[in-house]
Amino acid sequence: MKNPVILSIIAIALLAFNVQGQDNLSWKKHVKLADELYAKAQYADAGEHYRAAFKQKTKKKELAYKAGECFFTIRDYRNAAEVWKNVKDDNATYPLIGLRYARALKQNGEHEAASSEFVKFLGNYNGTDKVAMSQTVQTELRGCELAAQFTMKGDDPNIVLEHLSSNINTPETEFGPIPFSDEALYFSSTMAKRAEIYRTIKSSGGDWGKAQPIDNFPVIAGDHFCNGSLTPDNSRFYFTICKSEEKWGGLTTHCEIYVTRRVGKTWTSPERLPDYINEKNVSTTQPNVMQDGNTEILYFSSNRNGGMGGMDIWYTTREISSNANDFTLPINAGSRINTKGDEITPFYDKIEGNLYFSSNGAVSIGGFDIFKTKGAKSQWQTAENIGTPLNSPADDFSFVKTPSGRGGFVVSNRSYGMNKVNTTDEDIFGFTYETPVVQYAARGEVFSKASREMLEDVEVAIYEVDDRGQRRFLKKIVSNNGQYDFVVEPSRKYALEASKDGFFPASYNFDSNDFANYTDFGAPLYMEPYGVGGGDEDGPMKEDGKKLAEKDAVKEVAKETVKVAVTNNETPMKEAMKPEAPKKEVAKPEAANTTKAKTTSPNMAAPITSGTYYKIQIIALKNVDMGHSRFANVKNMRRIDKEFFADRKLYRVMLADYATLEEAQADLPAVRSLKDFGDAFIVEYKNGERGETITQ
Repeated sequence: MKNPVILSIIAIALLAFNVQGQDNLSWKKHVKLADELYAKAQYADAGEHYRAAFKQKTKKKELAYKAGECFFTIRDYRNAAEVWKNVKDDNATYPLIGLRYARALKQNGEHEAASSEFVKFLGNYNGTDKVAMSQTVQTELRGCELAAQFTMKGDDPNIVLEHLSSNINTPETEFGPIPFSDEALYFSSTMAKRAEIYRTIKSSGGDWGKAQPIDNFPVIAGDHFCNGSLTPDNSRFYFTICKSEEKWGGLTTHCEIYVTRRVGKTWTSPERLPDYINEKNVSTTQPNVMQDGNTEILYFSSNRNGGMGGMDIWYTTREISSNANDFTLPINAGSRINTKGDEITPFYDKIEGNLYFSSNGAVSIGGFDIFKTKGAKSQWQTAENIGTPLNSPADDFSFVKTPSGRGGFVVSNRSYGMNKVNTTDEDIFGFTYETPVVQYAARGEVFSKASREMLEDVEVAIYEVDDRGQRRFLKKIVSNNGQYDFVVEPSRKYALEASKDGFFPASYNFDSNDFANYTDFGAPLYMEPYGVGGGDEDGPMKEDGKKLAEKDAVKEVAKETVKVAVTNNETPMKEAMKPEAPKKEVAKPEAANTTKAKTTSPNMAAPITSGTYYKIQIIALKNVDMGHSRFANVKNMRRIDKEFFADRKLYRVMLADYATLEEAQADLPAVRSLKDFGDAFIVEYKNGERGETITQ
């Protein structure tokens, strides 16, 4: 039986028969009813009838076994353990029943009893895979020990957990939270007997409103529509469409990832991602999208071939500048995350640089626990269990933070006082950080350098800058009044850049290190209009009579970071500051789509300018220093071209030229093996015009 948590949709019918009052039924009639209900996937009722039959016929232990199977399927751990105790030692008749009984105890929070049963099971186990089974049991025992440690330590006092109200949580299953803002929450629910995405808004009093279906979203007829993720600019929405493949009920066994794009106030028809992502006969689900420079990274969970166990975390990438769904081949996120068990619900925190996910194959205090690890793609540090209260003896997953970072949401089937008395369905829990979160911000204004007036409808983007000077895109806004305000983290390096039609880009870097008493960073940005200094009025400036295609480097307009002290955790707006504008620096970039060599070598072939030929794009950067050490190992492979991509204000760095696709494919693995160029791909050119991208 497929684990419903893994597959993200649970719509198990709980139209319970009233077994009480039917004690006058014979055990045979109970069994007949149980078999019929089981065939209809009505597992709760089937379990009750198998148990009633067993009470009358205690020698027929298979009835207790079947009752436990039903209860464990719907994750009713208490009842599963209660009936399985009658067969827990009959491993020869019911394979691994001792292990499963111990797990039911563990997920019911009975960790001490579970430890004894795990040890007892392993001591009596004589299978040919005893070494592997020993490793499995040791992991479970370590989970019980970890639970004892968390009990002694107590819950994290900085986290306040809340079971969300009945305006969100229902007797059905709620999962897949997507915090659009701190006051707007999207989530999936089976309240309409199939999974759909709903929306709720928090009132000024702090209460969540009644959940409603999303307006203007595509209608998904018949199938389950769930587990979504928005790009940072809210232009693309990735989600899963899942099919119920059972005669009755909603235990989903096949999910695929789709994307829809925002057009004005509506969304396009869903587009299924390519076959090499949505492989046949496997489940591909729970997408989480983030962006890094010009690269979009899509993490997801799948039981596709090549993984390490059941469901694994995978990732695939695409160029943000492309409108096509031309993703790279999926890559497994690696053994620091994935285990022989199941890993699900990835969430990447761009500010922290941490991936949060859930696993039942790592050391957990229950079934699925939430873990976090720092890194990206397939390079990660050792994952750590995030502890209680976010984890529980039950299944906990779908960790996600709100945009402000002041809290977030998790999904759990745990029991929770009188608000939730069973473990048979998932609900959404909210959490907040008790200690007030100091809000760091980058604030400022964008001015015209010529008029000294604030600009309207200007795009402002913020990037995190690593120690190598590489930018990682975080967020972009369109400011209608020329002001910008971004949340930033302390002890980080950032770059801010403004762009607007008719103006050259303007940017500056700042460092939030070592300013523990300050939370306000930022400075004015001055944008130079085209045509200043005798140039064309509507085009780029001229220098020495030649029109520039674009600036090769963006000047820094702020020499010092502006800092404003904080009192009582409140961040006052700084006074507008207008530093003296730096001297104008103009440099000539290479023209777009050039085929002229920028770096030459005696072994380099002459440029190709006509017909069909190929290049390998190795990286895209805002500014390119061809003397940088990163290019040392590729300079001897081919000529290096730079192509300015005006729409994104990036330089594409290309290895050129290849007369045939086979030649380019022969070099691609070597290029990808080099540091910084792991996402290189091939581009086809026809008569000098850039065309199709080829990722393999």
